[in-house]
Amino acid sequence: MTRYFFDVMAAGNLIPDEEGMILPNMEAARREASRSLADLARDAVRNDGTPRLAISVRTDDGPVCEAAFEWNIGPKH
Repeated sequence: MTRYFFDVMAAGNLIPDEEGMILPNMEAARREASRSLADLARDAVRNDGTPRLAISVRTDDGPVCEAAFEWNIGPKH
């Protein structure tokens, strides 16, 4: 089992995960990052929040992956 940390980047602010979660493998960490990002994105959309959210997943050995949600608003029609 490995401890994974889920650092959140929202509105240009980094919110580091100080505790992390012990998970059985990288796939479980990716699922957790995806669920967390979906929750953050849902709240951001409801509150007209930041156009980009990201969760960087790391272990004590360093970064392992990132999940991101981004609005790209094109020209008005």
